[in-house]
Amino acid sequence: MKRLRLIAFTFLLVFCCADGSAQEGFSDKTRALYILDISRYVRFDESFQQEDEFTIAVLDRDDRFYWELEGMARTRKVVQGKPIRIFLYPKIDMLEPTNVVFVNSEDGYDMDKVLDKVSGNNTLLISEGYPFRTSMINFVVVGGKPRFEVNEELMNREGLYVNELFLALAVKTREDWEALYEVTEDELELEKSITEQQHILIGKQLDEISRQEAMIEKNREILEKLRSEIGDREAEIRQKSAVLAQQEKKIREQQRTIEEQVTQVKEQHSILAAQELEIKNKAETITLREDQIRQQDEQIILQAEAIQKQKIIILATIIALALLFGLVYFIWVNYRNKKRANVLLKAQRDQIAYQKKHITDSIEYARRIQTAILPSLELFSDKIEHFVLFKPRDIVSGDFYWAEMVNNKHVIITADCTGHGVPGAFMSMLGVTLLNEIILTERMIRPDQILNTLRDKVIDALKQEAGSDVKDGMDMTVCVIDYERDMVQFSGANNPLYHLRQGELTQVKGDKMPVAIHEVMDDFSLHELDLRKGDTLYTFSDGYADQFGGPNHKKFLVRNFRNLILSIQDLSMIEQGTRLDETFENYRKDVEQVDDVVVIGLRY
Repeated sequence: MKRLRLIAFTFLLVFCCADGSAQEGFSDKTRALYILDISRYVRFDESFQQEDEFTIAVLDRDDRFYWELEGMARTRKVVQGKPIRIFLYPKIDMLEPTNVVFVNSEDGYDMDKVLDKVSGNNTLLISEGYPFRTSMINFVVVGGKPRFEVNEELMNREGLYVNELFLALAVKTREDWEALYEVTEDELELEKSITEQQHILIGKQLDEISRQEAMIEKNREILEKLRSEIGDREAEIRQKSAVLAQQEKKIREQQRTIEEQVTQVKEQHSILAAQELEIKNKAETITLREDQIRQQDEQIILQAEAIQKQKIIILATIIALALLFGLVYFIWVNYRNKKRANVLLKAQRDQIAYQKKHITDSIEYARRIQTAILPSLELFSDKIEHFVLFKPRDIVSGDFYWAEMVNNKHVIITADCTGHGVPGAFMSMLGVTLLNEIILTERMIRPDQILNTLRDKVIDALKQEAGSDVKDGMDMTVCVIDYERDMVQFSGANNPLYHLRQGELTQVKGDKMPVAIHEVMDDFSLHELDLRKGDTLYTFSDGYADQFGGPNHKKFLVRNFRNLILSIQDLSMIEQGTRLDETFENYRKDVEQVDDVVVIGLRY
């Protein structure tokens, strides 16, 4: 059966090649069909059996072909018994290990770099339009016909194998490759005519194969059913034969016993005749006495029924009176206890309400204080397009942001303090106070120096020492935008900076240490990036990516946050902030917010 399916696939490729000549080469639908069909007949190594999904990556800066392949994958559903999942990657270094990777030469990707990226992952590399034997399977168009060449040596080196019937359709040598381009138009027309005739013949042969397979399967089922019925009949016959033998033996024994009993019956028959006459006389006497007893029993039953009814009435009356008395007593006791409990509950409720109002008023006052010391959400509307998404988990927040213009440079800071709520708010107020002192008083505006100085002041303020259990501190990003030099300086404590230019996202990582006491106390690194008009910058805390929600109540994750940022680049910054907020709330829905959230976006 498996070999028949492979033959059918071979016929299908021949048909697609013939049909492709009328379509002037590969369409997106033809590419998707080739990729999914070829994937079914490639044998991967042993690790493939442990994978839950069959994954296909499309290396492309445009998502048009990705959606065509995604739609066909939803129709096919599975490849080699595993559900299909399609990924789109715009850059080579973003590729993750998958079963298949497709790349088109029109997109300008370096094949050597792609091979280096997928090497050792047991990945099938399918390309289109690349030079001979530079890929594993390469789609080419010759004379308007889609063809493909196979580099079997490169596939085997990665632990991938295909059937010889599949290889027979492929271009395997340079001579075959060069010969493809020497075919004349008359030969192509002849080949197309022959292929159409072969397609008709193949269709008839496939129909005949299907009919014969159905007939064979039906005969096999009938044969199995007959074999089962014969076996059941033979077992039943053996069982009945054994029972019959036992019954014949019992019958012979019973015949002997019957003969003996017949003799005894004849002897007792005369005795019974005399006894029957005597019994008849006694029966008449007994019948008379039974009539008398029956009349007496009827009178006794009537008297017993009357007595029983009287007993039931008396007992029911006693039980009703007892239940009524118990119910009245229970209602009285319950009313008395409930009255006492209501008095106590009212006093407790009033006390709790007073305490809650007192605490809430204090926290609300703390929120007003925190709001007063934080910059307005419109940080610098007159200078640069931006948005600020600020979502405290509680009334007050452990995340904060800071922005100020110093020496014609914008200093922009986002911070995530240890904890949230009131403890986090105390840390955020300490951070804002120290930043005001460092930047506005001491006029320090280099990001790495700001973080180094802030760390020393936090350690001193919190009396932190090496080996101490006090690990409070903050993760932070510091950006300084220099409008005169068209550049941004960045330093980060555990948090990164996202820089987007023309749809490509670059992540500038911060140092792996907080603004607090830590095992590693090196100086923070300084990064400098050139800025062009239209570039966008994003700084944020981890609250957005760590939020639980969705249909499976899982984290949103950094990967989805990065893809969301990429998908909203055509919006204005204010619209981007609104879209981020809507996405966050739609994902969270009824799930409680797990952490404070702050995201700042800038467009140069």
